[in-house]
Amino acid sequence: MNYCFALGKGWATLIFDKLRSDQSRTRIGVTMPLKRDNILKAAERLLALYGVDGIRLRDIAAEAGVSIGLIQHHFGSRDDVVREMLLAANEERIRQWTAQLDGVEDNRERLRLLLSGALSSRERCIVWTESCAAASRNDFLQPLVSATNNAWRSWVVETIERGVADGTFTLRASPAETAKMLVALVDGLMLAVAADDDGITLEQAASLLLRAVGPHVGMDF
Repeated sequence: MNYCFALGKGWATLIFDKLRSDQSRTRIGVTMPLKRDNILKAAERLLALYGVDGIRLRDIAAEAGVSIGLIQHHFGSRDDVVREMLLAANEERIRQWTAQLDGVEDNRERLRLLLSGALSSRERCIVWTESCAAASRNDFLQPLVSATNNAWRSWVVETIERGVADGTFTLRASPAETAKMLVALVDGLMLAVAADDDGITLEQAASLLLRAVGPHVGMDF
C-alpha cells in the first residue's frame, strides 16, 4: 500500500474511532455480532426506503426479525440506532475504498475508481443523499456525514496531487479546489440517481461523470 493512501486510510480510521468513542451510546456487546449486524442492515434498508425521519423502532424490529425491547436494550433510542447504522455504513465505505485502491499505482485509474465507485448502487446513492439531508436537520448526524465526506475528499486530493507530480494530470485549479468540484459533481449525480431523475441509470451517471472530470484534470477517461 502506498504512503499517501495509508495516510488517508489512517486519518479516516482515526476520525471514525473518535466518533464511535465520543458519540456512540450503544450497549451492545461482542456476544451478539450477528444480531447487531442484522439490526443495522435492516435500518439501512429502511433508510433507503423511507429516509431518516421515516424510520421507526417497530419497523426496524420487524425488518430485522427481533423485538423492539431487544433493540432498546442494546442500542437505546431510535437516534442511537441511526447513528450506529451510519457509522457502520461509513466504515464499510472506508473498507471498500481501501480494497479498491490497494496496490493501484496508476493515478488515472485511482481517480476513476474513487469517483465512479460512489455510483456503485442506487441504494448507496439514496443512503448518502438521505444522510446529507438528515444531517442538515439533526445535529447528531453532522459529524458522521462530514467525516465520510472529508475522508473521501482527502483521498481524491492525494490522488490528484500524485497525478500532478508524475505528469498524469494538468489542472485548471489547485488540487484541493479540483477535488471539491469533482466531489460536487459526484454528489449531484448521486442525487439524480437517488431521485430517478429522467430515468438516469448508474451506467449513464458514471459515463457523464467521467466525461465531466476529464477537462478538470487535462485528460480523457
